[in-house]
Amino acid sequence: MIALAPFASRFPFEVFIAPRRHHHSFAEIDDAMIGHLARMLKDVLSRIKRGLDDPAFNFLIHTIPNIKATPKRTAYWDTIEVDFHWHIEIMPRLSSVAGFEWGTGFYINPPPPEEAARYLRDLAP
Repeated sequence: MIALAPFASRFPFEVFIAPRRHHHSFAEIDDAMIGHLARMLKDVLSRIKRGLDDPAFNFLIHTIPNIKATPKRTAYWDTIEVDFHWHIEIMPRLSSVAGFEWGTGFYINPPPPEEAARYLRDLAP
């Protein structure tokens, strides 16, 4: 697993966690990958808790849709296993989405992602 601060993160201290090797479906990960994910989540969430004073956060799992269902369009999901890489997003709730963000779709993120990543990385595990 790898944890990273997205280059154009929308929120302060936003973190992505993803497998290092391509994998399309969170539901199909094996026991070894579950163990790696558990250790990574514990590490990242403990750093967020200690370094940011235990904030509330949003936690999203992005994975492929049910490809066993019959799609409305022929061959719609044929390449999804190659095109999509599952990942987790963790977004500490340190700021509020306000009028500018709602009106434009652009997010204001005061700390540069590089500095946020450095701050979390430098915390003792």
